[in-house]
Amino acid sequence: MSDRDDTQSFRTVEVEETPPPPTGPPPRALLDDVWPWLAALGLLAVAALLVWLFVFRDSGGTKRTVPAVVGLQQQQAITKLNAAGYDVRAVREPAKQPRGTVAAQSPGGGSQLPKGATVTVRVSNGRALPAAGTTTVQAPSNATTTTATTTAAPAATTQVPDVTGQDEASAAGQVEAAGLVPETDPAQGSGTAGSVTQQNPAGGGQANAGATVTLDVVTGSSPPTVQIPNVVGESASDARAALANAKLTFKTAYKQGKPGVVLAQSATGSAPAYTQVTLTVGGS
Repeated sequence: MSDRDDTQSFRTVEVEETPPPPTGPPPRALLDDVWPWLAALGLLAVAALLVWLFVFRDSGGTKRTVPAVVGLQQQQAITKLNAAGYDVRAVREPAKQPRGTVAAQSPGGGSQLPKGATVTVRVSNGRALPAAGTTTVQAPSNATTTTATTTAAPAATTQVPDVTGQDEASAAGQVEAAGLVPETDPAQGSGTAGSVTQQNPAGGGQANAGATVTLDVVTGSSPPTVQIPNVVGESASDARAALANAKLTFKTAYKQGKPGVVLAQSATGSAPAYTQVTLTVGGS
């Protein structure tokens, strides 16, 4: 074998390397695509924050339910309203209630009012104004007998609210807020269960402060069973509100005891909805 046969030839192949990808800021086109989405997300976040501040936060924080204080002693009523975040303006005037007892409030219990607003309570001064009358003054025997007519101011009155068609709790609360005492009676008839079909006296008229307004409440054909709350020891107005909210009817009786406070109730446990419960309340 010759040297020529042992010789191998090689061909050199040059390979061109691919350069690494460039480093640095992203292309301008990509940024242009992303920024609108980031701006939209930012606007949505701001909108959500505003909704929380002005809707949910306000409804749960600044708006509150005004406590019912009719029937309480003046200082008890003021303490209760102050604790709920309200200022109180107390006005003393003649009323049927015992001296120092709240006869009416404005706005009424159950109303929605911003924290820091003023609630006016009308407190009995213990004097029920007499009706107009005639007084005869006897002069000495050597003088002429004269008759003088003196007219006293009429007893404090209030307008009876028209609450027919409303649910029992709302209707009773409005009557209470007007300085009147609601009594709800179960009634058969058409209409939505729990709604007031009739009232006595009728709405729009005048009644003496502290008078009773009777409301007929539809029981419905098959009232469900409900629990009767224990309201002994509560103020009469709070007890009536609790029974109305529990879908029960009520009436109020009075006996000697702590004024405006429930001393006893006629039923406990459970009963068909709109069963009437009698509250025995202390009076002078």
